[in-house]
Amino acid sequence: MEIKIPFYNILNMFLTGLVFIGGCVIIFPEYVLGVLNNEVIKNLGAGPEIIVTVCAFATAYEIGLIINRAGSVVIENFLKWTKLIPFNDNYVLFNEKKKEYPIMSTLSREYALSRTGLALFLALLILASIAYEWTIAIACAVITIVYYLSCRKHSSKIVELMEGKKPKKAKKRGKQK
Repeated sequence: MEIKIPFYNILNMFLTGLVFIGGCVIIFPEYVLGVLNNEVIKNLGAGPEIIVTVCAFATAYEIGLIINRAGSVVIENFLKWTKLIPFNDNYVLFNEKKKEYPIMSTLSREYALSRTGLALFLALLILASIAYEWTIAIACAVITIVYYLSCRKHSSKIVELMEGKKPKKAKKRGKQK
């Protein structure tokens, strides 16, 4: 049996991990310099550099995967428990409605991406606060709020469609004749 992992899934995990690592480099530059100035790292030749690079990419993917799963297991359950987002756990109904409204697949994917972004920047917010990097913490807080609002928007649309409510049409702007 062949298992197919969508390319956007791999890319999402990898980029999430890279953003987290980049955030850690910005928040904790002295530790990163300490690792890079390590004699073992300095004495690596071309062969081991390739192995280290591959390991760094694999680590970025794994970090992204862990953040994604934390978003699914911790963040989503917290948001549902506190009723900060509307949610309907009826997956049979979801799959039935997905046939009626194909846009639900896109909404579900966008919801998952927003949830991952929320978990990512919440983690960076906590790390920046621990390191007393208040400018970075404020930036992460703003981005976390944006991802939360995105999560809520996508979740609301999914629940509306599942409950049989037609999506609201956008109001026309401009002069009415």
